[in-house]
Amino acid sequence: MADLSTKYLGLNLKNPIIAGSSPLTSSLDSLKKCEDAGIGAVVLKSIFEEQIDNDSNSKVSETEEFLTHADAYEFVKNASMDREIDLYLTMLENAKKSLDIPVIASINCKKNGAWIEYANRFIHCGADAIELNHYIIAADIEIEGSSIEKEYFSLVKAARKQIKVPLSLKMGASFSSLANVLRRLDELSIDGVVLFNRFFSPDIDIESMSMVPAQMLSSEDEYTQSLRWTALMSEELRYDICASRGIHSGKTVIKQLLAGAKSVQVCSVLLKEGLTSVSKMTSELESWMDRHEYAHIADFNGKLAQERIADPSSWERSQYMKSILGAQKG
Repeated sequence: MADLSTKYLGLNLKNPIIAGSSPLTSSLDSLKKCEDAGIGAVVLKSIFEEQIDNDSNSKVSETEEFLTHADAYEFVKNASMDREIDLYLTMLENAKKSLDIPVIASINCKKNGAWIEYANRFIHCGADAIELNHYIIAADIEIEGSSIEKEYFSLVKAARKQIKVPLSLKMGASFSSLANVLRRLDELSIDGVVLFNRFFSPDIDIESMSMVPAQMLSSEDEYTQSLRWTALMSEELRYDICASRGIHSGKTVIKQLLAGAKSVQVCSVLLKEGLTSVSKMTSELESWMDRHEYAHIADFNGKLAQERIADPSSWERSQYMKSILGAQKG
């Protein structure tokens, strides 16, 4: 029988499937259900630094008539922030006491925010690793791409200086030279990246003529972007790659592992099909490994990464006609 155990961020996982940040990882009861379903690790529902700040400011506004003294203002604002953090810390502590699988804390952080303090408090409560989420909409035409990149590097550099547990960055693909960004993150001694985050996207309701949220759940065909970049970079980087977005089946898990991912994060499939999808994916992975006589994931992990295949340029094809002609020749 195939051994599905693996390592990600130096953590021992019984299988490479991680429950990404979602409503399913926002309570102790849900976390227990994820573990019972066979998940390899959990990422707690992200705590949003920006939301905490907004909530704190809202609390201040509600009581501003009583806040004529500066100390009172700071007390109310900090008390509200502390309440949100304390709730998260309580869930984290309880999760560590109740679960046998790794528990990763997630912070969606702003520039020059208080997220470092949050991270250290999470570590004190037993978080096995910290996953940072950071995303900038480059909508200001006066700001050059290099400035955006510098902000990411500054964030990771500050985090690495303070955070002593494994550290990963869940990021998007919107960089002019993603390969260069990933390599420079390696120089900052990060332990892993998650490729890629699924961000909020706006849509338009044409009847009400108002802006509405677009579909937030991924579809089965959205895995190809992370698959390409995992294959392109997995042999180039010291740190681990965790593939994310559009992973709905064991077959897709296998593809990502062949490309060089050390693990995968799933979310939408759990919300769409329920936690029974975990056992379906692990069973498919195990059956495939047995069929191909692989005893361990390490036996095939990265087998189809760019540096290991006969035609490395095939991972870089982006033009429709080149892809069609390549398929016809094959």
